[in-house]
Amino acid sequence: MLHTGRAAGRDALRADQARHFVRELEETLAHTPNGSPVVGLDRISAADRTATVTCVVDVRGEFVDLSIGGDWWHTVGPAGIASAILDAVRAAQERAMLAAALMRRQGRTIPSSMQGDPFGFGEAQPDPPADIAAEWVAAQAKVERGYTLMRRADRVIEFRDSPQPRTIAGPRGLFRLTLVGFSVTHSEVNPHGLSPSDTDRLADDAREALRQATREQDPAYWLSGEGTRR
Repeated sequence: MLHTGRAAGRDALRADQARHFVRELEETLAHTPNGSPVVGLDRISAADRTATVTCVVDVRGEFVDLSIGGDWWHTVGPAGIASAILDAVRAAQERAMLAAALMRRQGRTIPSSMQGDPFGFGEAQPDPPADIAAEWVAAQAKVERGYTLMRRADRVIEFRDSPQPRTIAGPRGLFRLTLVGFSVTHSEVNPHGLSPSDTDRLADDAREALRQATREQDPAYWLSGEGTRR
């Protein structure tokens, strides 16, 4: 799950909305046989406190989507939109944590977030080498793959433990996240590049930045080699 920290406070409206969400999920679970997919857990949504930004995550809290209301310029403006985006992400993640806790309490399985097969354990095994020379080459290739995976694992640890802030920006440069390790510490927009008509462009930029930050939580992203090219 993308780590965005805790909101500064919990207001009564958000707490009431969370209780309503839990009651609806309890009703859904009551009508869903154990072992069957639970409808809605792949798209858990919540809005920021001003109802300007809506974020969608899955039951693991992983970012899925985001939308910005067309009146954002008047409700939060360019000075407040970045905070509203992170507030919506936090609100959706809080609901995801409630959903996961309820699922565990009822003995239900939560899908794993691990995607793909970064270690290659599921790869089809080649036919045995025809001779000793070919067998030696195949063994060397396996050793080299092991060293490659270790180098990539070291890269993950380097990013995770580094105290230096780093920035993930959307492709248009309108929205930026600051991270220390894999935790989001700050978000901001480029106010000089924004206008009231930039709703879709800003939302697209925020989606890409949040998706990239989410990818970096997944070991598969690094062990596949994609992350080490950054």
